[in-house]
Amino acid sequence: MTAQPFLEIRNLTVELPTDSGPIKVLDDISLAIRRGTTMGVVGESGCGKSMTALAIMRLLPPGFKITSGQILLDGEDITDVPDARMRELRGNEISMIFQEPMTSLNPVFTVGEQIAEAVRQHQGLDTGKAEQRAIEMLKAVQIPGAEARLNSYPHEFSGGMRQRVMIAMALACQPRLIIADEPTTALDVTVQAQIFALMRELQQETGTAIMLITHDLGAVAEMADDVAVFYAGWRIESGPAAEILRRPSHPYTSGLMSCTPRLRLGASAAEGGAALREIAGMVPQLGKMPVGCRFAPRCTRADGYCRTNVPKDVIVGPQHTAMCWKAEEEALA
Repeated sequence: MTAQPFLEIRNLTVELPTDSGPIKVLDDISLAIRRGTTMGVVGESGCGKSMTALAIMRLLPPGFKITSGQILLDGEDITDVPDARMRELRGNEISMIFQEPMTSLNPVFTVGEQIAEAVRQHQGLDTGKAEQRAIEMLKAVQIPGAEARLNSYPHEFSGGMRQRVMIAMALACQPRLIIADEPTTALDVTVQAQIFALMRELQQETGTAIMLITHDLGAVAEMADDVAVFYAGWRIESGPAAEILRRPSHPYTSGLMSCTPRLRLGASAAEGGAALREIAGMVPQLGKMPVGCRFAPRCTRADGYCRTNVPKDVIVGPQHTAMCWKAEEEALA
């Protein structure tokens, strides 16, 4: 491991002020992404994954604000740098592939103009070279007839094609950190594989770090070096991907893995595979967090102590921690 992670989040808290008091949307989040590696960020909707990404980009929705903690990018604290500095960093140093391509592209400009503008602004290329770079990126994400489609508008593309345009735009400036928020949701499995291959190729060529936000544990197994599991505004488990997928230490992580379909090779249709399980209940609503462990109401292993005491991070292996009282008991056993 390198001595200095490229991205390090230290004790980050994001709050939303309300009439009844501030609500912690992210609560004391810490994680680190090393150069040239991919961190998979997993968890159900509403757990804080996308909010963490928006905090890093300094693009929080109106009303939400960072109230404590640090976001260090290559050693520079960008938590409250001036907007002008953040504009320099976005696109050139950090780039984000947003989850919703339908609203992320400007409908009044061609896709070629939008990709080329990002390259001109951040890399100083002239119009001709920027346009050529845009064509190269459209080809890289498997847009047929890239030269002709350069002059097409977003509404002339399907949802999956728009998602590929967003990926092309994010990769065009070869940023040193890519935040990919469900980057292949609208794509079929063949194109997903091509996009992941493209991201790995860029990573190998430039040492780009990737933060991959996903619900797909298969994508995590394929792409991630490390994993951070989020639940209800907490980062409840983190560590090497191979270790967590092999030996999850938090009951929530185990539950997520149990919800993942597994194909048993050689099984007949009648035999089927293992029965899918589910995690009972729902992620708690903002402002209505349970006392003690936030996962306790859904956890089959929780006891009275779990329901009244906030857990702490427990070291369960090399670079592997879990925020769980039961994990602490097993670590001490």
